[in-house]
Amino acid sequence: MKTNTTVISIDPGFDRVGWAVGRISGNNYTLVAAGCLETNKKTAIFDRYGEILQGLEEILSQHTPLEAAIETLYFSKNRKTAIRVSEARGLIIGALMKHQLSIFEYHPGEVKLAVTGYGNADKPAIAKMVRLQTNLNHDKLIDDAIDAIAVGMTHAITAGMRQATEQTKATLNKARSS
Repeated sequence: MKTNTTVISIDPGFDRVGWAVGRISGNNYTLVAAGCLETNKKTAIFDRYGEILQGLEEILSQHTPLEAAIETLYFSKNRKTAIRVSEARGLIIGALMKHQLSIFEYHPGEVKLAVTGYGNADKPAIAKMVRLQTNLNHDKLIDDAIDAIAVGMTHAITAGMRQATEQTKATLNKARSS
């Protein structure tokens, strides 16, 4: 990861897709923009997927991220919803690939642990920590956008760990070859 990398993070869905754009330096995350792509529930599913892709294309063109962080699916008991979210997630990943972004996935438990320190944290705890850590002081963001910010924060934390691990390996390899 380069210094000051711009990353888009996504909480996938088909009713609503939470998104956030942030800049990562080391393991620090600075929020640039966030929001939610909402589809019309009365529209045919394929038109809704088109709405998601169009909105995502606009965000990607405006912010030109180099990396993407997306939450993996947590399957609910509702199979129809799980299938629709899976389909939307596949379309989202395809759009990210089209823009040649490096894509990273995070399980909901990883996100909860990274943001709150507790892997079984509830939504209010995540929202509280996101607001505290990003100085987000307005309540207008929908939960899905807050979840996307949390995914971005998780990416920053794990990126810092990956970078430190790579530096340690390089130092050890250099010492071994001397």
